[in-house]
Amino acid sequence: STFLGKHGWVQYFCKAALKEPSGLTHKNQQVFIVMSPIDLNLEPNLLTQPFHCEVEESLGMACFSSGRLSCRVRLDKGGYVPGESICIFASIENNTRTTIRKTRAVLTETIQYTAKNKVVQAETRELAFLEKGRIEAGTTDQWRNEMLYIPPIPPTNLRGCHLIRIQYDVYFIISPKGPGKEIRLQLPIMMATYPIRNSDGTLQRKKGTHYPTVLPVFRPWLNTDKFKT
Repeated sequence: STFLGKHGWVQYFCKAALKEPSGLTHKNQQVFIVMSPIDLNLEPNLLTQPFHCEVEESLGMACFSSGRLSCRVRLDKGGYVPGESICIFASIENNTRTTIRKTRAVLTETIQYTAKNKVVQAETRELAFLEKGRIEAGTTDQWRNEMLYIPPIPPTNLRGCHLIRIQYDVYFIISPKGPGKEIRLQLPIMMATYPIRNSDGTLQRKKGTHYPTVLPVFRPWLNTDKFKT
């Protein structure tokens, strides 16, 4: 697929030359866009199923634990196309004496540029996020079908190009109050170009779906702030 990145790109163009009998040559060049198809209907069925990640950790300093915090996060499926929304379900049980400042769900894009089988440049950035507020000590909080919209972005990896790798993840981040470190759950997802269809061939269009009318090639809206992994 056509791709324009900070440290590398894939472009296609057509050149033409017209030579007159006088010897004068006219040259022109036209860039065109190629989108490599990734059809979710041809991928493993596992991508159409909900999947989850869970963690249980202690908060506080190493010798002064304030209790255990458990979190379970579920996504409605593992494969998407731009314009769809990721449905997020989460349950956070704060069985500690520490207040949670906020919880966030972040869609990230990681691009790796390789040469001679080595990663020479890499960048991870936020594409979209949702955020909820405090969770007091000894209480629980729920995320119920929260919708994280997917903007126009290139598909996962660039099939046919082994020098640029693209990966997408949903991070669920729990930020405690005080010196405690953040807790992060990482859920990798696939970004495709053709959405899942029903058995009769119709699209599984759900609420919040707005397929983009522009190609995800040049993205001036993109936040250039890197996501700290």
